Amino acid sequence: MSLPNTFVHLHTLDLRVHDSPSLHLAHAPSSNLSSKITHFLPVYIFDPRQLDLTRLPNAPSVSAPKKDSPKTRASPRSRVAGFHRTSPHRLALLLEAVFGLRESYRQSGGDMLIGYGRPEILLPTLLDSLGNTSDIAGVWAQEEITVEESNVLSSLRQSLRKNHNKVELHTNDSKTMIPTKHLPFNPKDTPDVYTAFRKKVEGLGLGMGGGMLVEPLKTASWDEGNRAIKVSVEGRDLKPFPDLPDREVGQGQGGWLGPNDDSNSIEGMYAALSAPLFDSPPIGGWSSAANSPYSLPARHPHTAVPFGGSESSGLTRLDDYVGRPNSDSDRWSGGLKARTYKSTRNGLLGDGFSTKFASFLSLGTLSAREAGWRVGSMLENLGRDKDAWNNVYSDTRSWFIFLGILFELLWRDFFQYTTFKYSLSAFSSLFDPLGFSDQISTYPANERPKGDWHTPNWDNPDDPARRWCEGRTGVPFVDACMRELRETGYMSNRGRQNVASFLTKDLYVDWRVGAEFFEMHLIDYDTCSNWGNWQYQAGVGNDPRSSRQFNPIKQANDYDPHGEYVRTWLPELKDVPAELVQIPWLLHDPSKLEVVRATEGEAAIEGEAEAEAKDEDEEAEAEAEAEAEAEVGEEAGEETTSKGIDGRAGEAGAAGEGRTGRKGGEGEVREEDGEGEEIGMVIEE
Repeated sequence: MSLPNTFVHLHTLDLRVHDSPSLHLAHAPSSNLSSKITHFLPVYIFDPRQLDLTRLPNAPSVSAPKKDSPKTRASPRSRVAGFHRTSPHRLALLLEAVFGLRESYRQSGGDMLIGYGRPEILLPTLLDSLGNTSDIAGVWAQEEITVEESNVLSSLRQSLRKNHNKVELHTNDSKTMIPTKHLPFNPKDTPDVYTAFRKKVEGLGLGMGGGMLVEPLKTASWDEGNRAIKVSVEGRDLKPFPDLPDREVGQGQGGWLGPNDDSNSIEGMYAALSAPLFDSPPIGGWSSAANSPYSLPARHPHTAVPFGGSESSGLTRLDDYVGRPNSDSDRWSGGLKARTYKSTRNGLLGDGFSTKFASFLSLGTLSAREAGWRVGSMLENLGRDKDAWNNVYSDTRSWFIFLGILFELLWRDFFQYTTFKYSLSAFSSLFDPLGFSDQISTYPANERPKGDWHTPNWDNPDDPARRWCEGRTGVPFVDACMRELRETGYMSNRGRQNVASFLTKDLYVDWRVGAEFFEMHLIDYDTCSNWGNWQYQAGVGNDPRSSRQFNPIKQANDYDPHGEYVRTWLPELKDVPAELVQIPWLLHDPSKLEVVRATEGEAAIEGEAEAEAKDEDEEAEAEAEAEAEAEVGEEAGEETTSKGIDGRAGEAGAAGEGRTGRKGGEGEVREEDGEGEEIGMVIEE
């Protein structure tokens, strides 16, 4: 009698059962492997290099981060500022995703094994024991290209080959919207400028299944009404979970969750993993909703992301925003929000102004290909419906120019493939002070920051970096954004661009401090998008115009003209008149208010004329900039001088205190209205 044959899948940042290459390989009749597979073993392992596991039994120890090494951050603490690498809000979302995935497997007739420790130690030990009663077809995992994640996979591959079964590790290309093999260039030749990248992939076309939009694998059925998802692969149910032997683990190497373990639930695991966070709160503290390791943080009443972290939550949001085919007819159901995306994407309050897909994409609870395919299906179903077409993409001069949701998904792919390109180099890293710019010879070196960033003194309450983290800069729009981030784990794209520009271009603080602070708090944190965007804003990344700078006061007047957003997060300004809420330092100096009014009136007239011209030929202007390698996926905005920002702040009392900012250069600095909206600072929803 032959032994069972077990297919093992290690879940990492692919916490879903829909669009799953591993489920397809193990179950689909069209797969050459499926007929040989009898059992399916999904596994998830909490890694001590990312989370502090010290409150769990037999927890492994982890060394402090290597501050002098650009190639590793393998610690629950960040390398530059020593921040935690998660927050209560972000941790809760991860746990909802992990335990929600296990529930999906259980509802499908299987199960998922959850452990904690180093995957390269736990998994080979488990498979050595399982190999006595079952053949092991192999281990599969999602391919990752960032340093830390790829190092784990490399170590796991070596460990598996050393065990007596010589099990192989296979990786699935399942993270990006455009699969690697579909790119019209080798990933190591990914263009340095987004526009060049976009133009190349445009050539693939929008044909459903034949171009950029690849049909997701049908590996699950989604019951929208009951918000339930089950494994179903071409009519086949999930194969059974194998009988596992005793799961012995060495001293100090972690463990596997058992049915009676306190940590074998969202609440129990949250208590164990959040305790170190509460023992050592960061600069600025945690959200007021997160006050105990014994209860998950409540969602703030003003949060823009009132969603859970599970796969069902991600698919529900996709249905809500983009809609879906109506099963009873050929008509499209829903999608009203997607049809107004371009007009609402710069919003600041509420959950409807942009997709908010990013938290689901970052954990893989929503497949990028599923999202792209759904948007393409909407377009195909609605034809050249004006609202749908303009908000997904616009096609004036050339066949199409992305300006909507697909455009933003491409930004995410761009940062993924750019990171891959520079991860091949021994001389550059996503985490280096000089970023990718050190490797991009076509960009003018004299315009790049020299690396003489301000080093924070966290013991000084007036240190500019500390005031930025705490939302105490004195600039209301910046402070409101930072407090929203702390309280909810979210910040709009408009906010992210402004606070990043302020930290790096006004305060001249090391951009990596900002990137690490975002890593700690953002519930939609994605390594490539976060660090790539911070490089971009700091002038050390893929932006050929490294002097790009935002005027947060003008931006606040443009996007929060009545101060509704600022008052929401800065209640101390609730009684300040609208004309002063963005510049409250003039409350006690009315003589300067008339000057401000006159200046802003002139700027408004110029801005209106400029906006009209932009509306007439927005795409043509963007393409012209692209030819000059200046267009990087952002709409052209008004010109401003950094002197104007610094001068006004100098009169602002509290707003000007503690600012060690980089002095404005001669001439003007371009202030951009970013097209990017959905991931990181470019696509953050």
